[in-house]
Amino acid sequence: MDQHGEESDRLSASRRRLTDDECRAAVRDALDALPNEMLERLGDVAVIVDDRHPAGLMGIYDPTGGMRRIVIYREANPTVEEIRKTVLHEVGHFFGLDERRLRELGYG
Repeated sequence: MDQHGEESDRLSASRRRLTDDECRAAVRDALDALPNEMLERLGDVAVIVDDRHPAGLMGIYDPTGGMRRIVIYREANPTVEEIRKTVLHEVGHFFGLDERRLRELGYG
């Protein structure tokens, strides 16, 4: 295979959407990497993977209603690194960080 074919294959692989299982595993890995103190404070916050948000959001922390939850949208997070960043972004909201502070920390 020539250089252009190899480069094209690498680009195609990097643009491939993660499967539902891959996305869920990446979310679990991101949460597992959090310090135990943070995990304990998250308590009963549900972390859910859904296909897409109508407005194209990557994730959302929803503190209202009877169930506090973080939702990660698979189609808006094409890579494991994007999922990690989105999980940390939404966990940051849980801990009270605003968009400005999350951007300063590199999670905006």
